[in-house]
Amino acid sequence: MKKAIILLACVVGLTAGVNAQQKVGHLNSLDILQSMPEFKTMQTDLQKQKDAFTKVLEGLYGDYDKKQKELQGMANDKSTPDAILDMKVKELQDLQTRIGDFEDKVNNDLQKMQQDKLKPINDKYLKAVKEVAVANGYSYIIDVVSGAVAYYPEAQNDVTNLVAKQLGITITPAAPAEAPKTPGK
Repeated sequence: MKKAIILLACVVGLTAGVNAQQKVGHLNSLDILQSMPEFKTMQTDLQKQKDAFTKVLEGLYGDYDKKQKELQGMANDKSTPDAILDMKVKELQDLQTRIGDFEDKVNNDLQKMQQDKLKPINDKYLKAVKEVAVANGYSYIIDVVSGAVAYYPEAQNDVTNLVAKQLGITITPAAPAEAPKTPGK
């Protein structure tokens, strides 16, 4: 009789363990994001902005080349006073500095524009992932592109405090994290 009770307890324990398994899914965030109309619009907007900046930069590069050739011509002419050559060198250096500053500003502006436009797209994507996960009983969804977990049940299975306790440390809550910048992170 004892053997039957032990066997029954083992079967119940194994069944409970099987039922406790978690459902894991995966997705390709790149395919999803690139198919979203909002993402395509963002790319078009960014390309238009890049093209506008490129035209200005091409003008600056053309101006630089013109001034450089002018300076070379003056330098080859032995009758050009040193004061004029020094002034032309300074003009060329100033233009080079302005071009570098403009390139830095362009890169920063394009990066900020991309981040600003990508945030609502990424938020929409993550919301859809969470809805699909909850509706279909997934505990975790992994993004195969980034290797990051795109969805996890935030209030469950967090062992952060257990690990901290094992290490003998106390967790200091961090400031609220900024929204992910890349898909699935």
